[in-house]
Amino acid sequence: MNTGVTKGVIRGLRWTVRIVLTVAVTWWIISRVGVSLEDGLSVRGALPDPSILGIALAVLVLLGGFLLGARLWGMMTAELGALDPGFVASSRIFLSANLGRYLPGKLWPVVGLAVLSRRIGISGTIAATAGVLGQTFSLTAAALLSLPILIQAGTLGRGAWVAVALLALGVIVATSVPRLLRGLLRAVFRAARMPSETVPRTRRLFGPRWTIWYLGNWGVYGAAFFLFMRSLGFEVEPSSVVPPFAAAYLLGYVAFFAPAGIGVREGFLIAFLRPELGGAAVGVAILARLWMSAVELLPAGGMAVWELFRERSRLEGGALGGTKVGRTREGGTGEGRVDARRGGG
Repeated sequence: MNTGVTKGVIRGLRWTVRIVLTVAVTWWIISRVGVSLEDGLSVRGALPDPSILGIALAVLVLLGGFLLGARLWGMMTAELGALDPGFVASSRIFLSANLGRYLPGKLWPVVGLAVLSRRIGISGTIAATAGVLGQTFSLTAAALLSLPILIQAGTLGRGAWVAVALLALGVIVATSVPRLLRGLLRAVFRAARMPSETVPRTRRLFGPRWTIWYLGNWGVYGAAFFLFMRSLGFEVEPSSVVPPFAAAYLLGYVAFFAPAGIGVREGFLIAFLRPELGGAAVGVAILARLWMSAVELLPAGGMAVWELFRERSRLEGGALGGTKVGRTREGGTGEGRVDARRGGG
C-alpha cells in the first residue's frame, strides 16, 4: 500500500477515535445529571436578561486574563535565564502559540513558543520550559479553585477532589526544591532527546511563588466568567460559578483526546452548574464556549498575522542587508536581541 495512503488512513482512524471518545465522554457526563433533549435544544433559558455592556466588560476582563497569562510566561523566561521579551512580544508570541491548543495533542503550543521565541533571540529551550511550567502552575491554580465544587459534587466528584488536592500539593512541593525540580526536568529533557545540560536552574520557593501568580491569573478568569454570568441575567455569586468554571476547564484539559477540551469541558460545566441554573446550564455552557473562543481566537489570530508579517520583513531585510545576530544570556546566538529587550514592537 502507498505510504501516503497508509498515513492518511492512520490519521483518519485517530481522528475517528478522538471524536468517538469526545462524544462518548460528553454524553456520559450529561446523562449522569439528567439533561433533557429540550434543555439541549434551548438557549433562550440561558439569556434571561442579557446586557450588552455587561458582556463587553466580561470580554475586556477575559482578554486581560489572557494578556496577564502571556506576561507571566515572559516573566518566567526571564527568571529561568533568558532575555525578558517584554509585554508586547510576550503577548504576540504567547497568544500566537496558543492557537496550537485547538490542534490534537497538548504539545503544539509549547512547540510554537520555542519556534517564535528563537526569532527574537530567546532560547527556545527556556521558552518551552517556561511554557510547560507555566501551564503546570495554571492547572495547579485551577485545581485549587475547583476543590469546593469537587467536594460538593457527590458521586461525580467522589475521590476526585482528594486526587486533585494531592496532585496540586505534589506540584507545589516538587517545584519548590531546586534539586528535585532540576532532576525532573532532566528526565523530561532526556525523554524528549534534548541535552540535559541545558536544563535551566530555579531558585527556592519557585513553586509557591508561581502558584500564587497563577492563582491571581485565575482570579481574573473567574471574575470574567462571573461578569459573563451576570451579563446574561443570572443573579449568582462568585462562589457559585467560579469553582465550577475552574473545575470544568481542568477536567476538559486532561481529556487529551479532545482539542481544547471541547465537549468534555461543556459537559462538566453543565453538571456543576445544573444545581444552580437547572436546564439553563446547557445554554450557558454553549455560550461560555463561544465567548471564550471568540475572545481567545480573534486576538490570537491578529497576533499570528502580525508575527507572519514581522518574519517576512525580517527575512527580506536579512536578504538585502544581512541579519544581525546577538548573544543571548545562555551564551548562544539569536536574532533580534534589541527587539526582544524592547518588547518586540
